Amino acid sequence: MAKQENFSAEEWTALRLAPTLVSAGMSAAEPSGLFSSIKEASAGMQAMLEAVKSGGSLELMAALAADRSIPGMPDPKSLLGEGDRAQQMANFKQAVLERVRAAGALAGQKASPEEAMAYRQMIAGVAERTATASKEGGFLGFGGTRVSSAEQSFLAEVRSALGLPPA
Repeated sequence: MAKQENFSAEEWTALRLAPTLVSAGMSAAEPSGLFSSIKEASAGMQAMLEAVKSGGSLELMAALAADRSIPGMPDPKSLLGEGDRAQQMANFKQAVLERVRAAGALAGQKASPEEAMAYRQMIAGVAERTATASKEGGFLGFGGTRVSSAEQSFLAEVRSALGLPPA
């Protein structure tokens, strides 16, 4: 059983930030307008909250739900790197995948198999809900696709980084 005390402060922060980062990474996979970005961020956080509440019988999920502190965010420069906007978005998505992979592995090392799986599924669920929150490529809500090919690709990469089968 994994409690917050089982993790160093740095490890706990990594576990706490992974859902937020994967939601932001999904938004970066296919950048949208302001309103779509807000809908995507909101959907990702709602998915995380629902997952930790429904997994409350697992100590790791209960500990995540109980922690009301605000984790320190990583330095944006470390996530974006150098280059033009397109290169920075590619760097960001890669940094998110690395952090998701590390958080999933950390859960696998320090939590029970059930807790680790619930954590990995939560991260994948955040990515999926973010991807489906708004249409991409439309105009004023008309047309477009629910999940773009770029989002589908990033979702597959997230699932792979977590060791989960393709959706």
